[in-house]
Amino acid sequence: MNVFEENLTKILKNSVETMGYELYDLTYSKGFKKGKLTVYIDKNGGVSLSDCEVVSKHISVLLDVENIIEESYILEVSSPGINRNLKTKKHYEDAIGKECIISLFNQIDNKKNVRGKILSVNENSVEIESDEMTLHIYFKDIKKAKLNLI
Repeated sequence: MNVFEENLTKILKNSVETMGYELYDLTYSKGFKKGKLTVYIDKNGGVSLSDCEVVSKHISVLLDVENIIEESYILEVSSPGINRNLKTKKHYEDAIGKECIISLFNQIDNKKNVRGKILSVNENSVEIESDEMTLHIYFKDIKKAKLNLI
């Protein structure tokens, strides 16, 4: 997450949580004519289309008042989905006991991609059971990770 996205997260987090949702993640990409802000929300029991609409309207007003994004942009509010990305320590903690796929910057046991069940998480790493082995993977070594529930 870049500095701009971190600032957006700080601004939106409390507001979204006050509405009863978790700000799971967000991404911002600059386009040729317009940027695109995608905000991922979650809540117990899952997120409906009407949840996304309510949060989208709220965020839109908040961003207009704060005037953080100077260029034209498209706002999209979505559920993180069943095979959601894992980016933060909390994401990994919430996924303990679930199957995931982790892409690595460097190989471990001749593999750049590891599939397995998340066993535990600490400050610096995640423990995965993969192919009847337990692997300790440092967060700094993870290129991308997501749940693999389907």
